[in-house]
Amino acid sequence: MSDEGRCDVVLKSLSISPGKLSPGFSSQRKQYFAQVGYDTEAVTVAAEAGAADSAVSVNGRGLERGRPSEAIPLRVGRNMIEVEVASAGRQAATYTIRVIRSHPTPNWVRASESAPWVPRDSAGEVVFGGRMWIFGGYTPELVSDVWSSPDGVNWSRGGSIPCQSGINIPVTFVYDDKMWVTSHDGKLFASADGERWSLVTDRAPWRGRYAAGSVVFDGRMWVMGGCGGGRLFNDIWSSADGVHWTLEAAEAPWSRRQLFSMAAVHAGKIWLLGGGITNYHPFRAYRDVWSSPDGRNWTKVSDCAPWPARIWSSSAVYMNRLWVLTGFRAEPTWNNFSDVWYSADGEHWRELVTEAIWAPRHEVSVYVFDEKLWVVGGNAWPLMNDSWYLEIPGLSFLTQPVIEEFATAQYSYRACADFNRSCRPVRYRLVSGPEWLSVDSESGLVHGTPPSAGDVGVTIEAYDDAGESVQQCYTLHVLPI
Repeated sequence: MSDEGRCDVVLKSLSISPGKLSPGFSSQRKQYFAQVGYDTEAVTVAAEAGAADSAVSVNGRGLERGRPSEAIPLRVGRNMIEVEVASAGRQAATYTIRVIRSHPTPNWVRASESAPWVPRDSAGEVVFGGRMWIFGGYTPELVSDVWSSPDGVNWSRGGSIPCQSGINIPVTFVYDDKMWVTSHDGKLFASADGERWSLVTDRAPWRGRYAAGSVVFDGRMWVMGGCGGGRLFNDIWSSADGVHWTLEAAEAPWSRRQLFSMAAVHAGKIWLLGGGITNYHPFRAYRDVWSSPDGRNWTKVSDCAPWPARIWSSSAVYMNRLWVLTGFRAEPTWNNFSDVWYSADGEHWRELVTEAIWAPRHEVSVYVFDEKLWVVGGNAWPLMNDSWYLEIPGLSFLTQPVIEEFATAQYSYRACADFNRSCRPVRYRLVSGPEWLSVDSESGLVHGTPPSAGDVGVTIEAYDDAGESVQQCYTLHVLPI
């Protein structure tokens, strides 16, 4: 073969940003794949020729030596990028990068990398007066400073809670137009503005509890469980003024435990979600779920939720659903958690998997604020002071469509949508697509056998009986064998 016919013009290096080539670069391999998130609207490509006299181009535009390409816009779905290396008298070589940009699904967004307050965990937190508030915590000394923010980015210093012991996994309430918080030694304080704090009582019958649960329910403040004086508790107390407390139940049917932030109010009931005992070895945490319509009579909704048992965890009520997130376990593995679980009824749970998420951590401050779910600070080893939010506008697709299939092969994609405000069953229908494609209305399974190669447009709609709906549109690339 003559020199003119040889195909030995190659790249010395090839990369994409943001993103990562799969498989890793090899000069002899010509085809690559990269997956990027929906938030990635463009990428750049960097490439270096193997010979000094070779020229490189990206999608037909010459590449200046030592510099990446201009930004290459990405459409949602499949994008093809061609990198050509050529040298006079030699056959050019083409490298192809297949870039898949994700379709939109719920995702965590980092609002702030660093707040002005010292990194911490075990703080108190409430939403009050159009702001998120954080009280004291472990820095690693226990502190009692007060901060608030209207957006999770800009924080203002308030007063200090007048206690010597500091704040450590406190009982907190928003009640009677005031914020309420306990100090580490069990004193209950209240404030209407975050600047001036007054002592309500230092004689509450549950004083000195560590990691007790607290909610506002049926016009009263409630405290339950916790640990103090070498004892675990499962008693339940309520109060209309913070001074006089009524024993609602001396022994709840759920076992004695610490609740951390695992008590919530949802669907007209108080909910208890797991909890545990702050001991490393042996490690003990729970996955049972209980509910009560009155704080006295309890029903076990689930004896074993699917999320791993944990302590130092958090719960919330967002989008008319219960949420469990963050936490720590010492056995069978020693690890923090960054998983997120939700349920409309406390019995059936689903894990929300997102492209972006905060680092695994425990004892965070969780808020439902500005129609978003927030995770702020916590202990990821090291302590943190960042803030993240999840914003779900309503019924949303949670799955990425399968956008490539071979002709005459069985195409299958199981679509899933959730977060309709009614929490009613979600159904599916095919709005547009080829004749050979269909969708099961109950399961969301999109399936069929494409007879020939070509690109086809597909639109799937998820809907419920309350009239809420959402569509997912994509191009299906049917490839020749």
